[in-house]
Amino acid sequence: MTLLIELIFLSFIVPLISSIILFLLDGKKADLFMLSTLSLSVTLNVIATIIYVASGMPTIHTIIATSRTLGEILGLLIDPMSMCIGFVVATAGYAFMLYSVKYMTPENIEHPVYRGKGRFYGWMMLFIGVTLAFIYSSTLLQLLMFFELMSLSCWGVVTYYLTPECRRAGLKALITTHIGALIGLFTAISFCIAKSISTSLYSLATLSPNEKLLVFASVLIAALAKSAQFPFYSWLPDAMVAPTPASAFLHGAAMIEMGVYLLARAIQFMQPLPTNASTALLVFVSLTLLLAAYLFIPQKDAKRLLAYSTIAESGIMYAALIPATLGITLGLRASMYLLFTHAYVKGLAFLVAGLFSFYLGTIKMPSIRGLIRISKFTAFTWVLALLGLAGVPPMPIFFGKLWVVMSLAKACLKQEFTWIPLIAVIICSSVFFIVSLRWIHNMVLTESTSLESKTKYTPSIIFSASMVMLIIFALVSPFIGYVFINMIEMGSV
Repeated sequence: MTLLIELIFLSFIVPLISSIILFLLDGKKADLFMLSTLSLSVTLNVIATIIYVASGMPTIHTIIATSRTLGEILGLLIDPMSMCIGFVVATAGYAFMLYSVKYMTPENIEHPVYRGKGRFYGWMMLFIGVTLAFIYSSTLLQLLMFFELMSLSCWGVVTYYLTPECRRAGLKALITTHIGALIGLFTAISFCIAKSISTSLYSLATLSPNEKLLVFASVLIAALAKSAQFPFYSWLPDAMVAPTPASAFLHGAAMIEMGVYLLARAIQFMQPLPTNASTALLVFVSLTLLLAAYLFIPQKDAKRLLAYSTIAESGIMYAALIPATLGITLGLRASMYLLFTHAYVKGLAFLVAGLFSFYLGTIKMPSIRGLIRISKFTAFTWVLALLGLAGVPPMPIFFGKLWVVMSLAKACLKQEFTWIPLIAVIICSSVFFIVSLRWIHNMVLTESTSLESKTKYTPSIIFSASMVMLIIFALVSPFIGYVFINMIEMGSV
């Protein structure tokens, strides 16, 4: 097991260290250094995953640093949940970064990049490193530290183009998520310190029912802010001014999903929770899903449409955590399963939007028509991504949403008002499906404009390779995810 621990540790240390060096590089040197170090990190993570599965997927808790007053300060928690989500962050992150090698060039029609590539890579490698470190954290103190570093990384990529709009959006994202951390995680940690309770996740089970309720509410606030849920949702659509590979990581495998992961960890280790813990979550989830369903309709910007889709999908992941608060293991598993299957499909959708920006010079959907005649590959992947996000069977997200609906239906037997988020999930998914069909018809199947004769293109090998990689992972994700998710259990195992 020592080898496994070392591999996991190195998988996030390598991108963290390389991020510092990348800020000093540019151009081809930055490309080469980024790809080589990230390839090493992903290889280490994949090898660790194989070893972990072969060893029977045990739970490994390693304490790195302790304090007399705080108990465990730093540690690694390797279990089916962390290994599953760590795998998707590493592999999806690699596809996004490979894509960025071509995207962040002067050839990009909408956002040409002439210099500063290393700065983008530096922020992104920091983003990947701290996200992986967050996933394997075993204490609230660690989670807070990497939570804040994720917010800083997000600010770095959102402000990358240095326009006033980018600066405003970056500051808004940073302040909103920091407020969530300040009210949420800082409160939870301060309470533990005041009560002389260790900040280790394993200590959460020892809290009294009222103490659990306080810590749960605190973590919930931090998680909702991180995931752009109601009432914190407005920062995410504005953050779409970031370079598209960064948007793909932000939505597919980082910030937004890590809010869900944070709350899932708290619920897992605080069992049993007071029965009224689910009430606040139920309210926020239902409001988020209904709001997202309403806001899907007027969107004309491809990335903003996908942003509201992410808010909705995260809301559905949170909906699955309502049964989890009631002690239903299926809810916890359903949430993580949807997170796993969603990452690759959402990433693919953003990379298609990146092709619009790169080759057509716009992501305004009404301006893009006759896509099937402009680029068959782009048309196919756009249809695949939209239908995948809508959860059309047999797309991967369908299975995740099916688990969520099953867990909510089971929860209705324990708490009568659980039917409200269940209906909200169905309404939100149905509206997105209808909106997706509208844009597929308008963008892919309708007659093209004068754009067609000037903009027919074949995506570069780098674009195609990264997107095909995501498609393959998306297709096998239900099977890979099931191996891990079925081993997730409630309680501090």
